[in-house]
Amino acid sequence: MDPRQVENQAYDRTSAQGRDAIALDILSIFQVLRRRIFLIAAIAFVFAALTAAYSLTITPIFRASSQVLFDPTVRQPFDDSNRPSRSGQGSEVIDSQISVIHSDTVLRPVARKNNLSEDPHFGEGTPGLMSQFKSLIFGATKKDAATLEAQETAAVEALADATIVKRVGQTFVINISAESPSPVQAAVLANSIAESYLSDQKRQVDLASDEAAAQIDDRLVDLRDRLRQAEEEIQKFRADNKLQNSDEGSLLTGQELTGLNSRLIDARAALAEATAKYDEIQRVLKSGVDAESIADVVNSPTISSLRQQYATAARTEAQLMADLLPSHPSVAQSRSQLERLRNLIRDEIKRIADSTRIDVQVNQERVSRLEQQLDSTRNLSDVDQAASIRLRELETEAQATRQLYEIALSRAKEISQLDQVVLPNARIISPAIPPESPVYPKRKIMVILAGILGVLFGTMIAVGGEAIRIAKKHLLPEFMQPPEPAMAVASPVQPASPVVTRVDASYDARPQSELPATRARSKRTPSRLSSSPDPDLQVISQLPWLTETDENGSVRPLSSDAVSAVQDAVDRYYSDEEGPGWAFGEGVDQIVAAVQDAPAQNGTRIVFLTSPALGHGQTIAALALALGAAQRGLHVLLADGEPKQRMLSHDLSLDDVDDLGGTLRERIVDYDELGIAFLSLVSGLPKYKHHRMNIREAFDFADIARDYDLVIIDGVALPQLAEDDPLAGLSTQFLVTVAEREENQISMPILSRDLLTIAEGRPAGLVRTMTGTTPPSRRKYA
Repeated sequence: MDPRQVENQAYDRTSAQGRDAIALDILSIFQVLRRRIFLIAAIAFVFAALTAAYSLTITPIFRASSQVLFDPTVRQPFDDSNRPSRSGQGSEVIDSQISVIHSDTVLRPVARKNNLSEDPHFGEGTPGLMSQFKSLIFGATKKDAATLEAQETAAVEALADATIVKRVGQTFVINISAESPSPVQAAVLANSIAESYLSDQKRQVDLASDEAAAQIDDRLVDLRDRLRQAEEEIQKFRADNKLQNSDEGSLLTGQELTGLNSRLIDARAALAEATAKYDEIQRVLKSGVDAESIADVVNSPTISSLRQQYATAARTEAQLMADLLPSHPSVAQSRSQLERLRNLIRDEIKRIADSTRIDVQVNQERVSRLEQQLDSTRNLSDVDQAASIRLRELETEAQATRQLYEIALSRAKEISQLDQVVLPNARIISPAIPPESPVYPKRKIMVILAGILGVLFGTMIAVGGEAIRIAKKHLLPEFMQPPEPAMAVASPVQPASPVVTRVDASYDARPQSELPATRARSKRTPSRLSSSPDPDLQVISQLPWLTETDENGSVRPLSSDAVSAVQDAVDRYYSDEEGPGWAFGEGVDQIVAAVQDAPAQNGTRIVFLTSPALGHGQTIAALALALGAAQRGLHVLLADGEPKQRMLSHDLSLDDVDDLGGTLRERIVDYDELGIAFLSLVSGLPKYKHHRMNIREAFDFADIARDYDLVIIDGVALPQLAEDDPLAGLSTQFLVTVAEREENQISMPILSRDLLTIAEGRPAGLVRTMTGTTPPSRRKYA
């Protein structure tokens, strides 16, 4: 067996024995506690005794409580039952009353009544010896008003700090508690605060009533003056415009206009009647007077008498004409009598016609005169109507003022009579009584807690002392020489791990016995690191070109489907199948072994892969490392953090997805066929833009990494990698891939310095990629 392997096994056994020796299990802890029981009891007793002595020096504080019921549903005797209550019924009402009790308005009368400014606990207290001595020598100094006010204010503030006001559950009961060194004083203060609160409530009601009455009285005076001024303006306007009212309330001009109109109607009716009568008489005169055909329009006693006489004479003539000849004297006399009567009727009708004509003329003049008077009165009425518009405005304003005045006067009388009857909505339901025991300090609880704290402190001393003793015994020699970590930063002559292959110019294949002593030392043997002005990276492994088989069975360099090719190469190696890709799998296994040998931080291994530029096989190496670690049974997470090509996200069908979820944990995809989990950190982001994690994403990523045995990050190129990059800060190991065919064009010392500066002492190594003599015709992974 290789000597270094023997030495490593011996070192592992020694370390395991050391760890077993310093381990403290539950049984050991109980044994230590049993041996140190008296020490623990002594410490607990000291803690309890000191606490008891300290509690005796504390001034006890007593708390007394009184309860007040505030009922917002109480209605006053003369309140309208249909109107809602003026005070609400919600919790904010009780909260408002609690604030009122804590206010200066309630507490200041209590402090003044109980003279708290002179109380030792709340105010200045009794003067000291020096103050009494000065008073004897210089006389008592009288305090000014400002000093007394300041002392009283300080006492009120102290009383507010000693007052506790709480609502009892969801009820309308308020608990008022007061604290004081004296139990009697605590009860007195609690009851005084409750009484002051009730007095303040009543005082506020009285003040509100007095203020409302005063405001209404002031308003009444103003409304009375306004009403008087409005009525005076109405009277003055009436006098200036001669707008006098009748008994019915209407204007005289309007009443006169109504009378004239009525008289004009009557006059016109009389004129029409007279005219019709006159026209009828004229028609009778023109057609000839016929006693038989005289109409009723010529109706008069004379005509009636003449018509009767004419009718009698006509009958007599008719009788004579029937008995005698026309030439008979009796007949001639009768005919003469008829003619005379006819003439008398005609004359009477003419007389009546003259009288009717005079009536027509008189009625015409009357109608004409009434029309003139009506026109004149109508003009006056128009003027009065224009003035009455302004009069109505004045009357409306005066009426509104009169209504306001009457309402205010009625309300003032109502307030003065009814507000004297007010039911209180708060009352004391449980007065405070002097308490029997103080609320502070709770001496028993303090002593018990101090004893428990002493037991815990004694236990810590006992167990800690035993742990320190064991650590000094077993670990002190190893602390003198810190071990050399695997994959550590080394000089060109520094040793490499057993799985490390040096592929640089200094490599030779001499046996271990011929190597210098520094190279033959085991990597687990404690030693001090030698410093070198030109740091270099250890070559961890080398990865040859990947190949694929075409349709004809010929082997050629890889051109597509890199995931399948890498998986096939890794599977061949771990299945011990010879063939293309076996050497690639061997190199991958060397990298996985080196990663596992390096120390982890808090059980987490995060490997960050980078390269000098695109085209150095970084992504192939990251994928191969993840698949190789999965073959070894590790729970692996592969993260794509390379923003330019995003080959992993593309080949794993994630590059076209714009939104992969809200959190990083939701974006993790498990690939059972590959045996790994994959997380894209660049999908959905702008292409060719370097994405830097924020603090929240870094914490989320660190939390995710704890769930995996190994996390592999395909990171950005080394020139774009900053020292404060969150992914680099979370990484525990760093690998840089360099293509063999381009190594001569890269300044390796500068590359080593840049990577080691970012690594800051964390393990870092170099992987040569694309080794071999046959370059491919085309490559998928540049």
